[in-house]
Amino acid sequence: MTLSCRLFAVAISMGLILGCGSGSPAPKAQNAASGRAETKVVEGASAVGYNGSQMRKKIDRVIDRTEERSREIDRGAAGAQPK
Repeated sequence: MTLSCRLFAVAISMGLILGCGSGSPAPKAQNAASGRAETKVVEGASAVGYNGSQMRKKIDRVIDRTEERSREIDRGAAGAQPK
C-alpha cells in the first residue's frame, strides 16, 4: 500500500472509533407497568394498533374487582354457616 492509502485508512479508522465512543448513556427503559403476570401478554395488542398497556390496566382492575367480590362472598358464606 502506498503511504496515502495507509494514512487514509488510519484516518477513517480513527473517525469510526471516535464516532462510536461512549457518548451519552443509553436511555433507561420506562418503569414497567406493574400489574398481573397473567395479563402481560395483553400488552402485545400494541403490535396491531391497540393500546395494550391501557387494556392491561383495565383487565387488571376487572380481575381485582372479581377477586374482591369473591372474598366478600366467601366471608358472607363463612358467617352464615350453621353451627
